[in-house]
Amino acid sequence: MTNTSATRCAGPPSAPVAAGRAPSIQDYEQILKRAPRNAHDYYDRGVLHERMGRHEDAIIDYTEALQRDPCLAQAWERRGTAHASLDQFEPALKDLDEALRIDANASSAYVNRGAAFEAMGQNQRALSDFDRAIALDPRSAYAHARRGASLERTGEIEPALKEYEEAIKLDPNDARTYFLRSMTLVRERRFEPALADLDQALRLNPRDVKAFQSRAAVYAASGEHARSIEDYSAAIRYDPQYALAYQGRGDAYARSGRPELALQDYGVAIRLNPKNPYGYYSRGLLLARKGEHQRAIDDLDQAIALKPDFAQAFRNRGMSRKKLKQIDRAISDFDAAIRLDARDTVALNELAWLLATSGEAQWRDGARAVELARTACNLSGWKVPDLFDTYAAALAEAGRFDDAVKWQNAALESAGFARAHGEGARARLQLYREGKPFREPY
Repeated sequence: MTNTSATRCAGPPSAPVAAGRAPSIQDYEQILKRAPRNAHDYYDRGVLHERMGRHEDAIIDYTEALQRDPCLAQAWERRGTAHASLDQFEPALKDLDEALRIDANASSAYVNRGAAFEAMGQNQRALSDFDRAIALDPRSAYAHARRGASLERTGEIEPALKEYEEAIKLDPNDARTYFLRSMTLVRERRFEPALADLDQALRLNPRDVKAFQSRAAVYAASGEHARSIEDYSAAIRYDPQYALAYQGRGDAYARSGRPELALQDYGVAIRLNPKNPYGYYSRGLLLARKGEHQRAIDDLDQAIALKPDFAQAFRNRGMSRKKLKQIDRAISDFDAAIRLDARDTVALNELAWLLATSGEAQWRDGARAVELARTACNLSGWKVPDLFDTYAAALAEAGRFDDAVKWQNAALESAGFARAHGEGARARLQLYREGKPFREPY
């Protein structure tokens, strides 16, 4: 389908609707029964489908519109944005390019193409499109807001905030700008102003599920789990298929000591989006805390299959395998976790402990245990008594008993560590004084 026109060919929406109310899908069904069918009617129904989040249906309608009027620039543009909403970026860019070929002065098409580039991680191309949109229409509030989001992604925080401020000055009633600014503020961990923006976004658009989900995440980060659950529940009420909200609410239930409700939500999140590794990972962690280590391993297997570089999943699978006395497989998992994230002090500590204290000689390696434990202590600034405990065990396995006594005493100098682990730690200290290493009773 091609077109040689260099101007916008579309007129205003043409679908008649009942006076005094917004059009509905049923209105368009009646309209489209007539013959001949009008391109604008399909376009209008596509817009309505898009507003309802039904992007596939919108694409079908925009395609029907373009078959009837190939120079309907708005249909190219809207079909492009619908494709982008489904992460179908190649057809999205083709459609947006065509919209701009038809009308090179369409500011909104530059904004939407810029948003697609931004979603693809091509921030410089996105900024170029937002600049062009603003040059064509300096009063485009949304173009300023989108330019702010791209500037933030390139690390230019203060210029980004100035763009959001300009966008709000131009249009103080656009909920999208408050939402975009809140995301920048959240990433900067400026939670109080982020909450104010999300509150305003929801005042302007009370059914915005992404704003509810984001505000819930901020509440969760602030430890306000009850309010977090309320907002996740609101997002689910308005969109029962919103997998991310079930995932977030499951995390909030888990943190607030309601594991069965958390497991239910994780199950729904996985059913709605079985390709998301974090659903399996979260459920696996909770099952491990409940002592159901084989079920935890099964979920972590799925998480790793979907995300082979998931360092934390390897680490936690190793911890469950250690609990099941699968020492060789636990060591393999800890090694993988460290290979993927050399700064993972938990994996370093777990592997050092295994290599230092295993009851089976074939798994012990005192020299490597010392190296791993020292690395963990270095990364933590030599401030974590639990890591001193592991370092002492590694030193003892390497035959360095005087150093082991020194670091075990250092661990016990912490009142918190002594309260939690004092009896076992003091027993290990006595072994080191006697020139004996500690062995886990696996």
